[in-house]
Amino acid sequence: MSGRDGSDSSQEGVAVPAPHKHSARRAELISATRRVAGRSGLNATNVRAVAAEASVSAGSVLYYFSSFDDLMYATVEGVLEEMYEHRRVIAEQEPDPIRRLAKLVEAGVPDEISDHLRMAYESIPLLREQPQYRPLHRSIVERQVSLYRSTIEIGAALGVFRPAAELTVIARNIVALEDAYDLYPLIGLEHGATTYRANILSYASLALGCEITAD
Repeated sequence: MSGRDGSDSSQEGVAVPAPHKHSARRAELISATRRVAGRSGLNATNVRAVAAEASVSAGSVLYYFSSFDDLMYATVEGVLEEMYEHRRVIAEQEPDPIRRLAKLVEAGVPDEISDHLRMAYESIPLLREQPQYRPLHRSIVERQVSLYRSTIEIGAALGVFRPAAELTVIARNIVALEDAYDLYPLIGLEHGATTYRANILSYASLALGCEITAD
């Protein structure tokens, strides 16, 4: 039975939101959490800050999520998924393996560290006390490795790449270099993203027997 506000009042004395409203409110709270974390960092993000950002009560935040940790997890998950999807689209739209690899590196080491990228790295310290984040981070790493491996496979099949090591090893090294260089600005090392990308492409050129430069 539906209430006048569109909620499901089938549970006696409890107004349960209709499914579409429930999903919409969860999405709004995740967006609010991303904005707060983007401004203040994950460690400074709490229920009250998110509630104020979303213009709801603290109780409302926890009504739509089993816990605040659940909301934080959903937020980080969404950020990581968007980051991967952005790179997947780049790979899908560029048929040339040399240009594709260069564009993937460009996306992996941006000129400026976005709030989303910063949030992704700030979530890493949570792994010790909240192991549910481990599969999430493993998944994003493995999928990025897969993007590079498939790109290398195409290049090798076309004869433009001559891999000097096993393909997955090369792909993992590229992802590892990206992750390391993305951390540099966060710890105060500022040599410039252009330099970092050139360094990664230098390794890729050696590993693949093909000169690869930024567009």
